[in-house]
Amino acid sequence: MSSLLLPMLVGLSLAGEPTMPSTSPSLDLVMPGAKPNMDDSYLCSSFDVTKLSQATDPQSELHVTGFVPKADAQKAHHMLLYSCDEPNEKPGVVYDCLHHSMCRGGQSIMFAWAKNAPPTTLPPGVSFNINPAQRKYLVLQIHYAHPLQEEDKTGLSLTYQVDPTTYTAGILLMVKGGLTIPPNTPVVHGDVNCRLPSDTPLNMFAFRTHAHSLSPVITGYVYNEEGHKYREIARGSPQWPQAFYPMKKVQTVSPGEILTARCTYNSTGVNHVTNIGSTAGDEMCNLYIMFFTKPGKVADYLMCANEQEGPAISRGLPSDSDKPPAAMPELEAHAMNSSVKTGSKEINYADLFKEEQQQSTTKKKGGLEEATIRTAYFNLTMPGVTPTRQDDYLCTGISMSNLEPVRRLWAVEFSALSTGNQAHHMIVSKCKNPVKTVEGGTWDCRHHAMCRDSSKIMFAWAKHAAPTELPGDVGFKLEKDDYLVLQVHYVNPLLTPDHSGIRMRFVDNSPKYTAGMYLLLRRQLAIPPDTTGIHGDVNCQAKIRSPIHVFAYRTHAHTLGSVITGYRYSPHTQEWRLLAKGNPNWPQAFYPMQTTMTVNPGEILAARCTYNTTGHHTPTKIGATGGDEMCNLYLMFYTLSTQDDFLVCVDEQNPGLTSQLPPGNDLPLPPNPALEHKAAGQEASLVSAGQEASLVSYSNGLPVADTVPSPAKKGESSVKKRPGVDNGSVKKKPGVEPIYGAPQSAPLPPLPDTLLSTHGQP
Repeated sequence: MSSLLLPMLVGLSLAGEPTMPSTSPSLDLVMPGAKPNMDDSYLCSSFDVTKLSQATDPQSELHVTGFVPKADAQKAHHMLLYSCDEPNEKPGVVYDCLHHSMCRGGQSIMFAWAKNAPPTTLPPGVSFNINPAQRKYLVLQIHYAHPLQEEDKTGLSLTYQVDPTTYTAGILLMVKGGLTIPPNTPVVHGDVNCRLPSDTPLNMFAFRTHAHSLSPVITGYVYNEEGHKYREIARGSPQWPQAFYPMKKVQTVSPGEILTARCTYNSTGVNHVTNIGSTAGDEMCNLYIMFFTKPGKVADYLMCANEQEGPAISRGLPSDSDKPPAAMPELEAHAMNSSVKTGSKEINYADLFKEEQQQSTTKKKGGLEEATIRTAYFNLTMPGVTPTRQDDYLCTGISMSNLEPVRRLWAVEFSALSTGNQAHHMIVSKCKNPVKTVEGGTWDCRHHAMCRDSSKIMFAWAKHAAPTELPGDVGFKLEKDDYLVLQVHYVNPLLTPDHSGIRMRFVDNSPKYTAGMYLLLRRQLAIPPDTTGIHGDVNCQAKIRSPIHVFAYRTHAHTLGSVITGYRYSPHTQEWRLLAKGNPNWPQAFYPMQTTMTVNPGEILAARCTYNTTGHHTPTKIGATGGDEMCNLYLMFYTLSTQDDFLVCVDEQNPGLTSQLPPGNDLPLPPNPALEHKAAGQEASLVSAGQEASLVSYSNGLPVADTVPSPAKKGESSVKKRPGVDNGSVKKKPGVEPIYGAPQSAPLPPLPDTLLSTHGQP
């Protein structure tokens, strides 16, 4: 265990009642006359298992099946049992283990007790293993809150057997390392979460909470991101005897699932700040979970510290996660005074395990088989259209069954085959029923729809924006009955046929995550002339099945838009978090976010479009022409839900929230002449014809709090700095070389088994 973690672990807890009669042999661990002389003393003593074992061979492996405390909470604040490679002092010596270490080598927690908790018997066929050949020392640590006048002989007896058991027990400790609890505050949360720290399933059967006087409840959950589901596994009061209480049923937690714990504090009547620390006047936040597995599958001590998976997991916890269990005055009284009887003299998990022991199906999971990823390119282009009027919106489409009649495909990369001087903007959508289904057909899609059914935007481009490549293991799913539809907005008529379009890359292996688009838009807004700081606002509740992880965004307005910002608002914490901030007069690419932001079901998304009409002497409205304005924020995300691939948020569902937007929401980003020139097509030099433009990639960068890592691209191990725009540090990105006269691409032949297959424009 890291020495950095020791200070927050030196005061954790479990059991105390009269010794239970037992026919099993036992290891009797007794403090050899400890005499604490100050408040919050942490004293330890070590024990050589080979000297205490009653086995014929002292080196025999022992299998501990029960714990019988011999302690009283009026003397011992808590007691911890560790296994230890080499103790700091030899057996028979009492030593300080708050300011000095307990062991010189490795150590792990085996048991904990506090507040007069009763003896504990493990389920049949389950035991903690002690192998003297590997680790022969046990260390008993006692936290004495106050000095004692007489020598103390607090102890713990371990019942054991020599015959091996079917399953091995272990402890998983969830711990909060730091928290400031303000005074006179009724609800304060300390949260912990991590992905299961095991590559084999753990069968959890008991839990123990530990905090000090300010905590009324600690809860534990298993979180499954798909469906945003929380499964409660623990709810206990740290003011009760701090025993390992049986779970309602054995909870099997699989690799990849997330464990989360919440410690709740009430500091009403406390007039000073309280911190997590090692003294009785401090607080703690610990949830111990006892589990079993087949022997040799996992270590017998695991740890989960702080919010490793980010605060989004904590924000989504059920609303009753801080609700204390039903009051049990007799337990609270017994926790303070062992003479108060509760009717419970022992905790035994035998009944809980009858079915589990008979029907255990835990198996080791094998690795994933390697698969060949087949890739193909396709140019979705206009078939030589000639727009004849201003603000023409023209569409064309193609059936996915014509591209690939056998395999399902996923789109993973997009790049433009045009420039901002030719096409005002382009959008690629998917739908089941476009206005025209014949390949090569075109139609007016300003006055008529792109599709007769609902269309789902996959990509949008304007103002010389750079290409976009999705993170690894993320893709837009395309069914065989889908159509791809390209919409191009031409501001002015053209004299020659146009072949503007989007080049797409497809793969045929199913990614883990589904890519999606969340479009926030304002439908109507009157923008007065010669005015600064006009706002168009959008907000709505995220009606999603699973959390979405936003990794890129794109702003869209016309010439009067100065800045568009996007936020996530948590009704639970009442906190705002900036998602996006962009200048719509820069290339309208999907810019990578510095950190991937998670949005949970039920949270609020908000956008603000800000306009400046200084020097513009006529009113402007939101509309479809180049002389009108628009207010669009596109959020590109990935999710485990295959159904949440396109969502729309229109206007203000909650106008009251608009007034609460954080300060600076309409402050423009610093000027960037290079990007402004690029958006206008005025770069000093463009890439030569036929040369591939640089990609905006989302598969690199390091996550911070409230983020999840973007899925890594296969075969890419180097970590690079993400180009960021949230703080205005937009870097210049190369544009896309115009490719005119490109013919409509032919249907994709069957994808090859190995190398790339490229179709359409080279």
